[in-house]
Amino acid sequence: MKQAYPSLIIFCILFILNTLTAVIYNLCNEIWLMMPIRLGAALINGAGVTLLMVLAIHYIHKFFHINLTKIVLFIAYFFFAIESFLLLNFYSLITPSIIMVTIETNHSEASEFFASYFDIHTCMVLFSILIVGMLLFYYYKKLLNIPLPAWLHKKAILIPTCTLTLLIYVGLTYYITHIRHMTSYQALTGIERVWHSSQNAIHDRAEYSKYLQLVKQDAPVLISNSSEVPYVIIILGESLSKLHMDAYGYQLPTTPKLSQQIKDNKTLKFDSVKTSRTVTSESIRQIMTFFDDKSAAPWYQYHTLPAVMKQAGYYTCWLSNQDSFTAGDDNSTAGIASTSDCVRFPHQRHASEERYGYFDGELLTLLDQELRKPHAKAFFCLHLMGSHRRYTNRYPTEFNKFSINDIAKDISNEKKRTIAEYDNSVLYNDFVCDQIIQRFQNKDAIVFSFPDHGEEVYDTRNMCGHGLYNPSSPMQEIPFLIWTSEMFKRKHPNIVEQMKNATNKPFNTANIIHTIMDICGIQTKDYEIQKSLLFN
Repeated sequence: MKQAYPSLIIFCILFILNTLTAVIYNLCNEIWLMMPIRLGAALINGAGVTLLMVLAIHYIHKFFHINLTKIVLFIAYFFFAIESFLLLNFYSLITPSIIMVTIETNHSEASEFFASYFDIHTCMVLFSILIVGMLLFYYYKKLLNIPLPAWLHKKAILIPTCTLTLLIYVGLTYYITHIRHMTSYQALTGIERVWHSSQNAIHDRAEYSKYLQLVKQDAPVLISNSSEVPYVIIILGESLSKLHMDAYGYQLPTTPKLSQQIKDNKTLKFDSVKTSRTVTSESIRQIMTFFDDKSAAPWYQYHTLPAVMKQAGYYTCWLSNQDSFTAGDDNSTAGIASTSDCVRFPHQRHASEERYGYFDGELLTLLDQELRKPHAKAFFCLHLMGSHRRYTNRYPTEFNKFSINDIAKDISNEKKRTIAEYDNSVLYNDFVCDQIIQRFQNKDAIVFSFPDHGEEVYDTRNMCGHGLYNPSSPMQEIPFLIWTSEMFKRKHPNIVEQMKNATNKPFNTANIIHTIMDICGIQTKDYEIQKSLLFN
């Protein structure tokens, strides 16, 4: 046994920190056929990146007498801790979406987010990681003196191994980025994922800034406009799971008003609707523009639904209970909303405020004010806080109906409490949606009600929330309801009949813009009738 090369010990530590989260993610990935390939790529890439890091540390110390070992170890350890948190709660690694969500959030939302997810289990795991890290740095010098077998010191083994590792790493990187024209985030190290994700987010941010400057000058050109529907309304919910709505078969009466509307044939329930994205900003980009997963250009190069409706002669109004403050005041949702004639919030909040989100019922006052204004045609989007976590902040005390005693699952009381709180938020959402609908009873109106995405509430996984990577079915499969007034039914019987025939049709909310344009008789160059819900 000989004394170890310090670089070899550092390599081993960094290799574990760089690859462990990716290895765990790939082992837990549901796509088993691809798992060996992704796992192998993660290990090879991790070895290559780690080797480059060790060589950089070695030569910087040799030529510049600067020891960066502890700094590099700390950075690797920091990203390892972040990804451990993401894996525990969202089955996700660092992605461009997470970086963008981080950019587009605010102090209040971030505080509530961490308060929601830092439960005892998560804290214990992260505390254990912290303790290991502290011990690692405390015994740093002793680790460098661990004796290793003599054969590990032989240059005849080390040099060819390092060379082969670097060649495979360079080849793998070139193949992924230049031949496949993609970045396989499952195969990258945490440091690489942060770098690539940040670059993508910064690029999109810069492009979006240009979009904000031009959006009001570049109005969509209508090919035709024969709209005869005076009132078109979207109730855009938040984190609403169909698995927790009795309108969709849930055992608790969480949607009594919507369920009654369905029984009375006033509301149509659609059973096969999905969202393309399971995070708000990305979902809304597809709901409110012509952009979808098959689009050739970025989302911000497409016109928005409010802009199209405005050009078609509608007064467009965006009423939002989502936060009016973000880090930079220029998130994508705010930009899309700004293409409306009117954007209003119940409260203008600031970064110092701790509470994120007021009750959705406060939007009713704003809606009443807008309805008193004389407009021949109007398009409303009401953006709710819905069932955004923390669930207890989403409903007033009078809607605190369900408790742990109502949850029949064989799980801990803490998880039962979370489910009950979520169900209470769904109950309140049912009330708010019904109140909005009541405002249009005597008008020629159609109301679309659906969330940006669903929510996992211990239904198929041992987690609560919505993820960005490898989402569960409750995050993707969402409730979708269409209410029409009696006047609408009389004036547009063909549209009503087409919608009835489509209740079981597979549909994605990215195509809602085509559906609304189809119903309203509006066409632009980006309109595709085959994407409409009504298209047979």
